[in-house]
This record gives sequence, structure tokens and C-alpha cells, in this order.
Amino acid sequence: MKTLPLNFEGWPRTKGGDPIFSTTKNAFLYAHLIIDKVSERTRIVKARELVLSRLKVMRANDTPNLQRMMDLAIKGQFYRECLEEVERIESDKSKF
Repeated sequence: MKTLPLNFEGWPRTKGGDPIFSTTKNAFLYAHLIIDKVSERTRIVKARELVLSRLKVMRANDTPNLQRMMDLAIKGQFYRECLEEVERIESDKSKF
């Protein structure tokens, strides 16, 4: 089992620079690391939008690659969970 870094700079990334998540727990941890990094949050929003647009194109294909579609859907799900955790953290901060 791989241990993830507990800092933003050491986080595993794709060649394009997007963070790599393998579990929901990873996505939540990353959310805590980027809570004050607006540019990184924007990157995740854009990455999720790109994943969703790729899925849309693949669904329109007559012979879609179902494995690739599932991988993209999971990637999009992790991005969504990360963004929702950021929102939850901000909401909790505003209560105090």
C-alpha cells in the first residue's frame, strides 16, 4: 500500500499536473491540503469538466470502451468528492 504525502507539493500527479486519487479518503485529504489554494481548486473544477466532456463524447460512440468510460467516471467522482469536501470545510469554518 502506498503512503500519500501529507503536503500539497508531494502529491502524485498526472503528466498534465492534475492530482491522482485512488480512494475517496485521498480526495478528502487533498481537499484539506488545498482549502486555501484557489488556483488548485480551479484546476480540479476544470479537470472534472474535461472528464465529463470526454465521457459525453465516448457515450456517443457506437462502440464505446466501457473500461475507459468507467475509469473516467471514477476519476470524475473523486474530483467531485474533493470539491464537496472543500465546500463542507468552508461551511464548517463559517459556523465559528
